[in-house]
Amino acid sequence: MGGASEEVRGTTGHAVLLDLQGTVYEGDRLVPGADDAVAALRDAGHAVRFVTNTDSQDSPSVVAMLRDMGLALDAAELFTPVDAAIADLRPRDARVHVLATGAVRDQLAASLTVVGVDDGPTHVLVGDVHDVLDYPALDGAFRAVLGGAELLALQQGRWFLRGGRPALDTGSVVAAIEHGAEVTARTLGKPSTDFLRLALGTVDPAPGPARTWVVGDDRSSDVAMGRAAGVRTVLVRTGKFARQEHDGALPRPEHVLADVTGLPALLAGAEGAAG
Repeated sequence: MGGASEEVRGTTGHAVLLDLQGTVYEGDRLVPGADDAVAALRDAGHAVRFVTNTDSQDSPSVVAMLRDMGLALDAAELFTPVDAAIADLRPRDARVHVLATGAVRDQLAASLTVVGVDDGPTHVLVGDVHDVLDYPALDGAFRAVLGGAELLALQQGRWFLRGGRPALDTGSVVAAIEHGAEVTARTLGKPSTDFLRLALGTVDPAPGPARTWVVGDDRSSDVAMGRAAGVRTVLVRTGKFARQEHDGALPRPEHVLADVTGLPALLAGAEGAAG
């Protein structure tokens, strides 16, 4: 299970929301020293959450992937847009039509009422659809939204590299439904501040903004979310950093590190300054 259904309690330190791809790992390997850095953060009493926009896999599969890379983590430390959807929709008594992979649909169905497109959905939730999308499925989701269901996006990426080739991402599919139904989807993944709020809902006690850190390689996602929420932001020079380094339109972080291994010392310095 992901972070939406379990809680790691009793933290007395800071909450560290760590991006995964490009921050904790690159390709199929951990960033050198990332596992030791994460262990040091935990040993210092900080609550660690691994936050990712992955919407093609269920949370147990992501946990298994990270463990196979050599990262020790509790399942409750992972928080994905699927976990955010569960945390957001479960209190609403929602009836959700899901346009996503079978694994994601199954994870949602274990915690939410997942219904067919003609069974009165209150929400239409769109995620990665590369293996399931056809025109009838897209048209059915459109009709449900046109009939009053709220449109939700697990994330809003336009495109990504799939096997080294550009491929349409979830946001482009969502855009088709938005355009046809003349609505704006609510995004559950990064850079939505709802995603940050829901992720922090798994930390007890919940930290204030000065003790909450968003750490990632993407200024348009990680840094943008942290800045919008008024929490502390750290950009690492791995992953997407080089591609965004000279983009003056993107938000700037509070701190920049060579990589995630510098994070324990940064937080230790922040503790010392506060003391």
